[in-house]
Amino acid sequence: LLILSVISAPGALSAASTAKPAIVLAAFGTSTAAFDTYTHFEQKVKERFPGYEIRWAFTSRKVRHKLAQEKGQQLNDLPTTLREVKAAGFNRVAVQSLHIVPGEEWDKKVVQASRKIPGLKVALGKPLLSSKQDQERVLKALAQTFPEDLKDTAVVLMAHGSPVPEGEKAYLAFDRLLRSHYRNVFLGTVEGKPSKEKAFEAVKQANPATVVLMPFMFVAGEHVAKDMLADDQESWKSELLKQKAYRLEGITKGLGYQDGIVNIYLDHLDRALKSL
Repeated sequence: LLILSVISAPGALSAASTAKPAIVLAAFGTSTAAFDTYTHFEQKVKERFPGYEIRWAFTSRKVRHKLAQEKGQQLNDLPTTLREVKAAGFNRVAVQSLHIVPGEEWDKKVVQASRKIPGLKVALGKPLLSSKQDQERVLKALAQTFPEDLKDTAVVLMAHGSPVPEGEKAYLAFDRLLRSHYRNVFLGTVEGKPSKEKAFEAVKQANPATVVLMPFMFVAGEHVAKDMLADDQESWKSELLKQKAYRLEGITKGLGYQDGIVNIYLDHLDRALKSL
């Protein structure tokens, strides 16, 4: 977790190095070992955009609090990181959201938070599913990870879900796109729509021999360990096994490890940088 010390260190920069805008990566955050997904993503950003100053911000107060309490690690929210960037001599910054949909986190913790620092020109890179073209590119990237035989195998994608209409709309649109291309791939959310119950019912109707549970989240953190694959009665795994003794497989890497997905985020970041 070396990245953490790098993330929170303001670091003095010479005036010459601030001619380029800074890049801030804004993620939900995780208190699990899946934090290494962010390290991996940062490496991809450096490869595509060499020579840029890269900082991090984490939008989940709960995650920031937990890491501070349990591991003594201090993570910044976005306004704090932007203040540090400004103090380091930057006047332009591209903030790339690593959220999946333009939901509540994006709206409140990225869009609104990014307006709070006077004298800093901020351009925003949108979340993963922000346009029809994004949706199609995401499906194409994901499809490469689906099992070849989708007759006897069903795939259930676990998304976080969104409490706001804009975010929910993006998930529902992606669900429709999925179902128009694949008979046995279903999307469910931990909270919201499309509901996990609907996904489980669809699996039941399809009656496959094997079910693959796959996180539709940037990081395969606590939700994957607890909600998806845990042995307790409430987990997705247990609920599916109550239906039938499926052969169950669980994927334990998040979307942040898939090159096709990473490239969509990097294209969004590229647009933000060009707009500065």
